[in-house]
Amino acid sequence: MISFDGSIFHLASANSSYIIRILETGHLDNVHYGARLTDLTGYENISESFDLNIGTLPYADEEHPHHFPARILYEYSTAGRGDDRAPSLEVCYAGGLNTLDLVFSGWRIFSGKDDSFPAHALSGASTETLEITLCDALAGVEVRLFYTVYEEEDIILRSAKIINRGISPLRLDSAASYCLDFPFDDFILYSYDGAWARERCEHRRILYPGIVELDSKLGCSGSEHNPLVYLERAATGEVYGSNLIYSGCHRELVEVSPFGKVRLLSGISPYCFEWTLESGQAFCTPEAVLTYSDCKEGAARNFHAFINRYIVRGVWKDRERPVLVNSWEACFFDLDRDRLLGLAEKASGLGIELFVLDDGWFSSRRNDSSGLGDWWVSEEVFPDGLEDFSRRIHALNLLFGLWIEPEMANRDSELYRTHPDWLVEIPGRAAAVCRHQYVLDITRSEVSDYLFDRISDVLSRCEVDYVKWDMNSVLTDYHSVQGSALGYPHRYILALYRLLGRFTEHFPGILFESCASGGNRYDLGMLCYMPQTWTSDNTDLYHRLAIQEGTLAGYPPSTMGAHVSASPGHQSLRVSRIDSRFDVAAFGVLGYELDLCALDEDDTDAVRKQIAFYKEYRRVFQFGTFRRLRSADDGVIWWTASLGDTTIVMEYVVLNKAHTGRCDRLRLPFLDRERTYHITKRPVHIDPACYGSLRNDFHKEGGEDCDITVSGSILCTCGISLSPQFTGNGFFPSTRVIGDNGTRMYIVKEAES
Repeated sequence: MISFDGSIFHLASANSSYIIRILETGHLDNVHYGARLTDLTGYENISESFDLNIGTLPYADEEHPHHFPARILYEYSTAGRGDDRAPSLEVCYAGGLNTLDLVFSGWRIFSGKDDSFPAHALSGASTETLEITLCDALAGVEVRLFYTVYEEEDIILRSAKIINRGISPLRLDSAASYCLDFPFDDFILYSYDGAWARERCEHRRILYPGIVELDSKLGCSGSEHNPLVYLERAATGEVYGSNLIYSGCHRELVEVSPFGKVRLLSGISPYCFEWTLESGQAFCTPEAVLTYSDCKEGAARNFHAFINRYIVRGVWKDRERPVLVNSWEACFFDLDRDRLLGLAEKASGLGIELFVLDDGWFSSRRNDSSGLGDWWVSEEVFPDGLEDFSRRIHALNLLFGLWIEPEMANRDSELYRTHPDWLVEIPGRAAAVCRHQYVLDITRSEVSDYLFDRISDVLSRCEVDYVKWDMNSVLTDYHSVQGSALGYPHRYILALYRLLGRFTEHFPGILFESCASGGNRYDLGMLCYMPQTWTSDNTDLYHRLAIQEGTLAGYPPSTMGAHVSASPGHQSLRVSRIDSRFDVAAFGVLGYELDLCALDEDDTDAVRKQIAFYKEYRRVFQFGTFRRLRSADDGVIWWTASLGDTTIVMEYVVLNKAHTGRCDRLRLPFLDRERTYHITKRPVHIDPACYGSLRNDFHKEGGEDCDITVSGSILCTCGISLSPQFTGNGFFPSTRVIGDNGTRMYIVKEAES
């Protein structure tokens, strides 16, 4: 709901209020963003008084000597005029001037939303948008600020449109999607950072005066810093979340001012960004997603609901995703049709629903140094053609998936030999290279047309049901024959969205999964075109705890690809039980990435049971509410997901410690205190070898039984005592045999009355 009473705008969602006022100077000031206000009587008393005289700080003008720009909570900040904090918008006009003074000039409220940017959120039935126009007549600059309210999800979508109303060209040097100023500075910043194989790990910073800047300069959203951030007030625990619907170079900037204020900016990175607007032309920023909640988990749940409803689209929206097997770690480049068919037959027998043929199926692609860009089927691997192979896969009652990497090419390829000028590289300078591959200049229409035509032909003829779209090299040497290197990263992303739009419109039934050397492009922009993303190339179960928890801090489990791989793990050489690997992977879109044909009888039986269990509770895992509970003292990590009357709880033990004199406890504070629950555990297989010389005393069923009926009041308050994992000298039949990097999964259902 959005209202305007002539002096203030009030944007109200289910649990939050966002209030903007127009100052007598014409500037926009944020009065309040936080818990919902139902009565605005006396709102003018919320803001701090302007009646101050602060040393040498400049004030707005002679008529307003107490309006210090450095203390105003701007809705969109600019350079100059006394505000020395980081600006939202930086421009150059009239031969080098950069000062702007944006003042209010108009507004409108309308149903739906503006969809000027190609990757954007969908509108809901009750979606409403406020558009505020700001102008600087002297500079000839007009800025339109958009605020779209999603009431039920407690989401406010923000973006800006900059228009050149002058007669001379206007150069944009930076343009944030929003500016959010807070009147307090007791914040803790949560960011999601890392690198390849350790993407989106949560980091916590206490803020002090100065600037924290998180960004990507790689041409993609990147694994170093995800666009997702949270600000948590230390005094109250209230949380403000921000994310960006964009897949390119981005920047999140948090500045603590000397006057007890905090500014948050998010948008396209100013790095290598320059955009010229001729008279009458406009530039649209990506949409940013803001949410408020009384706690971080509440803010994450708001994001999850919003993404599932308004970011993911097409036939796979709100649809359960299939269990897959991927050929990569089973075969790598050593592809053989009969071996692949054997893997598919084994997968079908275990209950897997989708077979994915990864890298190596095309042209001369026998390793990563050749063939990339030549999108025709290898006759060496598939002498009867890929159409025949696809028919055989479908005959096994499996969907057929294919790996592609359209944005890249090897020099050792027919594509490069024919079109050497199609690569993104500076003439006369050798380009930086990753995995022997180079980025194609998809901003050129002839390049995009080639990729669409060649790949579409394969997808159509082979009846492909799923596509894994990879990108294993970032952009470094910005150059295009079509324009300046400045601004090229953004032009590249716009071209990518156009290409993705062509594919998804032409193949609306295909399930597309985004991949960028793992999770290098896990962002809301890609999710507008592809309903799920490969989380990380690192499938080690211990490493996946931090990676998946960080991902689920802002993205729903239905978007998160999570696979069971071999032991020892390829990334860590860690030895782990297959049931534990499944328990971690189950909290996302489940897949298997190992040679199923090499499993022994016990592990084969375990996988069959895992898949049956996952299918039974798939809706809970993929679309349930995710929570996490930690216990640092005993090294236990708890993961939970719930939907309706079913809750799945996973216990993860990092190291099995010596007996401490107290038992582990299962406490679930989020359940309904007035209900009664029945708790069982998922049956697991325990290899007798893990008992060492005690093995003759035990059977394979894995220790303790669990069949408990208990009140919600007890579960929420006290929790239930679990059997010990360590019992001193010897084991008992009730011992919970979990071990190092082991898991146990419990099913909690409402008891029948």
